[in-house]
Amino acid sequence: MRKKLKKIKPIDLVRPDKLLLTGLKTLTELTLTPVNLYADLKAKSKGKAEITFIGEKRLEEVKVQLFTFNENEIQESQEKEFSPMANIGDSHIYWLNIHGLHEVDLIQELADVMKMDRLSVRHLLDTTQRPKVEEFDDYLFFNIRSILLDEEDQLDVEQLSFVLGKNYVISFQEKESDHFDDIRLKIREGVGWVRKRTSDYLLIQLLDAILDNYFETIEDINEDIAQLEKEVYENPKQETLFELERSKKRADLIKKSLNPFFESINYILNNRTSFFQKSNVKYINDLKMSCANALEEVDSTARSLESLTNIYYASLSQKMNETMKVLTTVATIFIPLTFIAGIYGMNFEYMPELQYRNGYFIVWGVMVFIFIGMIIYFKRKDWL
Repeated sequence: MRKKLKKIKPIDLVRPDKLLLTGLKTLTELTLTPVNLYADLKAKSKGKAEITFIGEKRLEEVKVQLFTFNENEIQESQEKEFSPMANIGDSHIYWLNIHGLHEVDLIQELADVMKMDRLSVRHLLDTTQRPKVEEFDDYLFFNIRSILLDEEDQLDVEQLSFVLGKNYVISFQEKESDHFDDIRLKIREGVGWVRKRTSDYLLIQLLDAILDNYFETIEDINEDIAQLEKEVYENPKQETLFELERSKKRADLIKKSLNPFFESINYILNNRTSFFQKSNVKYINDLKMSCANALEEVDSTARSLESLTNIYYASLSQKMNETMKVLTTVATIFIPLTFIAGIYGMNFEYMPELQYRNGYFIVWGVMVFIFIGMIIYFKRKDWL
């Protein structure tokens, strides 16, 4: 069942300096890429020709889960022992899932068992690079990104890498997450086609689960946008603009992550790699269409955000115009009154009307008449 996420709470700000700091923090969210943060570490790793984990440590201990199954039987193990992968036969499908990438020696041990290329290991352990797909003699390697909104309404970005070989799939995750719980359930219960088909079908199912995360994230962002739309039309504030800009950054990050996903699927289809059976090509095509739909959705979200931003500024401009209109009208009404008061406030000894017994009341009457007359005139002109 899908977990309901928290809605965006309005920012309660009092001091202008706090508002400015909040705005700067929001506008720079997601703009600092991990590549910049780990540039020195990457440079040192290349300089020493060492394989180094580059990224954020998101688990204290690496966890391993191995499924060995066919249509009739299944075995499940959580031992950090890779010897079963050294003798993969044709009678079973092997799915090895690893949570955590920071134990380089453990990853290298697996790479030695599976005879993985050093370049693949380097790309696997670098969580800051752009997702890509690479085909080798014995396996297909590629990585993608998964994006979900967490309980604090922040984007949780995770790199996932996959190695597809004959009768096996190895998946690498930065942390322990529930992306593939439904697939594990199908394997354990023998539901669906996972246990009846080949390893490439299993990989397609894993990729489809990641793509579902994108649709879920886009849907949650669109729900937040619907709330922001009400604020833009009813009571646009500076906090609303900050939330709009943050949503733009999110949509941009989703699009940047989806494009390599789409490219990887295109590569598989266009190159007709031998790691995918012809009978499963239709599922890859379906995956491609779903990815294209996700890209269209995020493009639509980005256009909506741009439109709301324009409406926000138009609303502010309209409010400013209304305010200036009222102030101008008030000033215009009081200009002749101020003129009259200024004349009779001059300290000349000889002024014609100063000796009138009812002069004070006459001046007041003229001023009231002018005031009412201008109000009526402005009303007829629809200026009020």
